[in-house]
Order: sequence, then structure tokens, then C-alpha cells
Amino acid sequence: MAGSPTGSATARPASPTAAGRRRARAAALTGGLVLALVTLCLVAAGTGAYDIPIGDVARSALHRVGLGGAPLDRVGESVLWNVRLPRVVLALLVGASLGCAGALMQGGFGNPLAEPGVIGLSAGAAVGAVGAIALGLTFLGDWTVAACAFGSGLLTVLVVYVLSRSDGKTEVVTLILTGIAVNAFAGALIGLFVFFAENAQITQITFWQLGSLSQATWPKVLAVLPCAVAGLVLAPV
Repeated sequence: MAGSPTGSATARPASPTAAGRRRARAAALTGGLVLALVTLCLVAAGTGAYDIPIGDVARSALHRVGLGGAPLDRVGESVLWNVRLPRVVLALLVGASLGCAGALMQGGFGNPLAEPGVIGLSAGAAVGAVGAIALGLTFLGDWTVAACAFGSGLLTVLVVYVLSRSDGKTEVVTLILTGIAVNAFAGALIGLFVFFAENAQITQITFWQLGSLSQATWPKVLAVLPCAVAGLVLAPV
């Protein structure tokens, strides 16, 4: 019958109480994660060959920002502020940038398992870095490897996008399949560069692929900071 209520189903809007509970859970989760992050940063800053208690790390940080606290001894202050904290801050910037990139990929593909390697971006960037090391390029000084990796990554995205377009549109499945092919080709190029590289260059390539924060300094942190902040600010747009 036309007037029968069983003939159709209507979605019920979320009640204010349920929405409030979701916001409360999200706020609690965010607060817990922030607290855990701050705690881990303090622990990481105090852990190493020269052990610094977490309380002393916190007091030194408070002293530096003018909120009381107390400075450490000369060696402790030097280890904490010149060696460990640059690494911790750079790790935060790198982690935030990678997390943001992953979220953008997942949103673009509509899949929570998506990541930059899906379209060959990671392997494409590695081609530029490995090629720069193997060929001994130094045209930008210490920034040569990073610049080559960035440029190669952008070129890889462009190639995958162009190759996956058909009839004026790009299907997600085609994009993924093209990314797999480009990923395999990039892997072959990396192997070729490694084959022609010398032993010292192979060691440098290995360390670059594994990743390291051992060379972090405050000038390097300040160099990365604008790029990371710009990406994080523009990502939600």
C-alpha cells in the first residue's frame, strides 16, 4: 500500500547526545595522545649514553622558556640542547609530515591502507636521492640529495598521473596499477645506480634509505620547519 510505513526506510539523524559523546571521545583521545607525545619527547631527550632524568629535562625546558625550573650542569645542558633536542624536534616535524601525507593519500584513494608507495612516490623519490649519491652530484651542497629526491618524487607523481589518464579522467584502479608499474621501474633504476656506485657511496645510500636523525642540528631544524609547516597548513585546504 502507498501509505504503508514499511515500504521505505528513513535515516535517523544523530541525536545531540550521541554527537556530544563522539566529540567527548575525540577530545579525550586527542588529549591522551598529546600527553603521550610530550612524555615520549621528554623520555627521548633524556635517554642516551649521558643519562638525564625526565624531571631534569622538564626543569631545563621550563627554565629556557622563563617559567621557572633550573638549568642542568654545563655538560648536561650541552648534550640536551645541542644534541638530543634537535633530533627530537626534527623527528616531530618528520613524523607530522609523513602522517599528513599518509592521511592525504588515504583521503584521495578512499582507502585507509593507502600510502605514498602505492603510486610509486616513495621509490621515485629514492631514485633521485640514490642517483645523486651514486653520481657524486653536489650542485646544491648539502641539500643536493634532498633536492634531487624532492624533484624526482614530483616527476614520478606527474608521470603516474599522465599515464593513468584515459578519456579525460583518472580511475583509482588505473592509478594504482600505473603506480605499481612505475614502482617496479624505479626499483630497477635504484638497483642500477647501486651496481655502479662505489663502496663508500653504497654505504651512504644504505644509510639514506634506512633514515637517520643523527646529524640533526638547530639550523637543519629551522630549514625544515617552514616546509613542514606550509605543508601541514595547506593540507586541509
